[in-house]
Amino acid sequence: MQEITGHELSSKKAEYLKYIYMQGDVVRTTEIAAHFSVAPSTATKTLADIAKAGYVEQLPYHGARLTARGIDYARFLIRRHRIVALVLSRYGLKPDEACTEAKKIEQCISKDLTDRICTSLGHPMMSGCGEIEHDCFCCPRTSREEDNLESGQT
Repeated sequence: MQEITGHELSSKKAEYLKYIYMQGDVVRTTEIAAHFSVAPSTATKTLADIAKAGYVEQLPYHGARLTARGIDYARFLIRRHRIVALVLSRYGLKPDEACTEAKKIEQCISKDLTDRICTSLGHPMMSGCGEIEHDCFCCPRTSREEDNLESGQT
């Protein structure tokens, strides 16, 4: 699998990926179009571009679903967004303001910088946008997680 840099997709395409991930399995093209306030043909074209890059599978007359690569990248995108929003909230922005501002700047933040920020914040678990899902390459397992693994619990 290709290593994530954080700059694989444009901000608009990244938003599509995050939306599909948050919705679940297969998301109808018309639902995506309505969410982003674009024509269905625009959503279809954008999805085709994302599919060519290997992040989604288009299902004619059904919509789109993420590939394994798409799931990994969407998880990173959501993690990066929530970490950036958390940083901004620590500078006095309300959670909704931090989320809005994070959307404007998150594309500039690489995976390496995201991991460094996460480390400097002590691998936080929550931001104003929601729970932060950690990356095994950045965040060490907590002693509780290690205890659960050793005892066979998940």
